[in-house]
Amino acid sequence: MATVHPQASEPQARTAPVPAITAFAFSRLLNASERAEPLELTREGHLVVTVRGEIMARTDAMLLGSQNLVAQPLARRMQGRSIGEVFHRLVSIAGEGHMVLSCDAERFFPLQLRRDLCFFVERYLWAIEPTLMWDVGTVPLTRRSRPIPLVRVAGAGRVALRVPGELVAIKIAVDRPYRIRHDPFVGWVGNVVVQQQDADFLTCEGEGAVLVALPQPREVA
Repeated sequence: MATVHPQASEPQARTAPVPAITAFAFSRLLNASERAEPLELTREGHLVVTVRGEIMARTDAMLLGSQNLVAQPLARRMQGRSIGEVFHRLVSIAGEGHMVLSCDAERFFPLQLRRDLCFFVERYLWAIEPTLMWDVGTVPLTRRSRPIPLVRVAGAGRVALRVPGELVAIKIAVDRPYRIRHDPFVGWVGNVVVQQQDADFLTCEGEGAVLVALPQPREVA
């Protein structure tokens, strides 16, 4: 009868040491530092809003926030005057602290304005620094059929957009106008003239760049 010799056991794979909970916690702090910018992204793509006095932002995707921050309704204004309405989602947040807004299945894009003039579709706008001037409006010729509320933003400071998919830009020139569907249309920068063409498309003429949200491809089952 043959003798079976036991094989040497495989060396056990080395596992990472289990960190002490205090060291783990302090290595992953999400508290805003004194040098934090008003609008920043986490590694996972969530938006960190740091408030030092006041800022305008949405809170409907808030994951956490400093207890002393106070949110109040934000009055809509046109040409510097209140029009007797408030934003449905944007609010005025006052105090000292920070909050984290979830990107959910979309993507945040903090953008720096340097004395630029921009127009953003209101539903894509998630935060505005108080250093920026702003008022509201509507894409021309859409007021009755399918109004597209806009926020005009000018000056120096940051805004944060949240869009489904990738945010891209289309250059608009006098000799090269474009037409763009309503739904992925996010806004524009520069001297672009946007008007409704029909039930599905907008025409974009002039000089500048139009921002468009390209949808993510569907996963194949």
